[in-house]
Amino acid sequence: MRIGVLGSGQVGQALGRGWARHGHDLVLGTGDPQRTQLQEWAGETGAQVAGFANAARHGELVALALLGTATLDVLDQVGPDAFAGKVVVDATNPLTFEGSRPGLFVGHTDSLGEQVQRAVPDARVVKAYNTVGNALMVDPQLPGGPPTMFLAGDDDEAKQTVVDLLAATGWDSADLGDISAARELEAMCLAWVKYGARTGTWNHAFRLLRADR
Repeated sequence: MRIGVLGSGQVGQALGRGWARHGHDLVLGTGDPQRTQLQEWAGETGAQVAGFANAARHGELVALALLGTATLDVLDQVGPDAFAGKVVVDATNPLTFEGSRPGLFVGHTDSLGEQVQRAVPDARVVKAYNTVGNALMVDPQLPGGPPTMFLAGDDDEAKQTVVDLLAATGWDSADLGDISAARELEAMCLAWVKYGARTGTWNHAFRLLRADR
């Protein structure tokens, strides 16, 4: 696929590197495409680096790997037309940190995933990749077997596209339903963060065990 990744931090670079390794035609979107470190990253991965708008227009599938607090601003900057009809994978989390305590700036009756869908109404948003650290996002190798990526979205075909991408890159998956289930997925991120903070380890992931398998 042609994939655009919006966000050039650790998450965006990890997703971009992994998907490029699997042969996808990838453009990493950032606010500063000429940054030396990103140009070196592009040379190492064979991917391209561009501005947010060019990356969004490039992708059949567009992944959001942005800070939660910056996500809606970037979508507004790019404009909804660049996402129309596309699968948009929302890997963001509405995280806040007061002192050392993580929290969410939206939750219970709304979610950042739902806000993303409202911001790009003609896109097919799938919440995924927000419940694991960047080191395990593509081709996770864990002793307990493939971990489970939980996802949510309103469009079944879009979710199947993400499920297929996950399966090709080492993941089991579990569909929680429509985009309102992003409320639970974003809360799951807090459980992931709190376990990591308590143990000082960050290479963990969730797995759903099913009696019928």
